[in-house]
Amino acid sequence: MDRWIGKVALVTGASSGIGSDTALALANAGMVVVGLARRVELIEELANKVTGSGKIYARKCDVANESELMEVFSWIRTVLCGVDVLVCNAGIFRCNFITQCESSDYRDTFNVNVVATCICIREVVKNMKERAVPGHIFIINSILGKRIPDVSFPMFGPYPASKFALCGLAEVVRKELLYFKLPIRLTSIHPGMVQTDMIKVFDSALAQRLPKLQVSDITANILYCLQTSLDVHIDELTIMPAMVPLMSHSEF
Repeated sequence: MDRWIGKVALVTGASSGIGSDTALALANAGMVVVGLARRVELIEELANKVTGSGKIYARKCDVANESELMEVFSWIRTVLCGVDVLVCNAGIFRCNFITQCESSDYRDTFNVNVVATCICIREVVKNMKERAVPGHIFIINSILGKRIPDVSFPMFGPYPASKFALCGLAEVVRKELLYFKLPIRLTSIHPGMVQTDMIKVFDSALAQRLPKLQVSDITANILYCLQTSLDVHIDELTIMPAMVPLMSHSEF
């Protein structure tokens, strides 16, 4: 992580879960982190937990609001010059049958999960190109962006559709980066169920029975990608929890 010390990372949805854990880990690794969320007070509390050489700036922002998002990028350019690592993590999940959702559920899901990601990538790539610096973009996708599991109650709403859209977005952006010969890598991460506030929308008894990843599992993979040689492109990672308990040494 030495080459990223002092560099700027932007993490959306940094108030909890994967975003919070990633923001803290990057700051502890020496990066200057800008954390975005509506619950900015939670990021301010997180900033006090930094033990490494970096720091966390807490910025209140609803990523579905383009004017608020553009204000953040203006502030970053003025104060910090630009972004070197982008972690598009903000997302919402409306647990319902898609045929019974309100129209606002469709719009809200795509505005947060897809449109905000498009805007963040556009602004970050533009800035990286102007500064002629290498960068790394992460899209926190989902296993639901690759396949829909067979379940008794498929109450996924428009969430999987938004995640499938991110797969297409990632493919197109990679080709654009190659076309413009930019030293920017893009990694799309597809976790299975992660122990975060988002799974509270599911029936608690069902959620408790299913194997789950921890947020630190996702953070560890983000750090791994950042530490690889700039000649190495990790386009995609699928990270799933073990379906059976791991055996102890005595069981081998």
